[in-house]
Amino acid sequence: MKNLFYYLSRRVGKAISDFGLIEEGDRILVGVSGGKDSLALLDFLMDKQRKSPVKFSLVPYHVQVFPEISTILKDFTERKGIRIDIDEESFKGLNLAQAKKDVCFLCSWYRRKAIFFAAKRYGCNKVALGHNMDDVVQTFLMNVFFQSTISTMCPKQEFFSGEIIVIRPLVYLKEAELVKVAKEKGYPELPKCPWAKDNRREEIKFVLKYLKSKNPRVDVVKNAFLSLMNINQNYLPKLEEGGGEG
Repeated sequence: MKNLFYYLSRRVGKAISDFGLIEEGDRILVGVSGGKDSLALLDFLMDKQRKSPVKFSLVPYHVQVFPEISTILKDFTERKGIRIDIDEESFKGLNLAQAKKDVCFLCSWYRRKAIFFAAKRYGCNKVALGHNMDDVVQTFLMNVFFQSTISTMCPKQEFFSGEIIVIRPLVYLKEAELVKVAKEKGYPELPKCPWAKDNRREEIKFVLKYLKSKNPRVDVVKNAFLSLMNINQNYLPKLEEGGGEG
């Protein structure tokens, strides 16, 4: 009997095909935070690497924010026979708790910066991140409500004039499905981030959860995700030339 990982892996493969995420000869740095999404991402990509006729290489990479998480991740990957490089330097001397800006935003920004530098050092042309469908929808709604823009994370996105391409192979997978994969695969439970509850993403999660509770037969997250690829320009407001907010 096929397990959940098998069926979800097929959907990962479809995302890779639909958005052209992996090509022959790619060298991909895989951002591994230690959470379920990033560990699942690494597992799915290693599975594809073994089975796909397209040849590509993987560089698992972890940016240390909390030493205890890095220790748990290192122990887990060593037991699995996976070599992962751990960056212990990028967050040294940073005290995000005293930052005036959104801590989650700053943490993400510094980790992304470290990952891009690492990709260049290791000669990687692509960076794989573990964002799932829920992440894409939450970012979309955050940008609509708080930034007055319709935008979100793309499955494939170029940076530095195409020098590095970020790919998100898990965009067809739901958060709840990855929770089940974590149990199936025995991923370690990590200490909760002390800043996780105090951010706008958690507020958006609450809104989506509320909508789901009121509409149990409607997959609100999937519908919101599909809407991003089903834009009807005829029913969007258009400014006349020279028009704008007064």
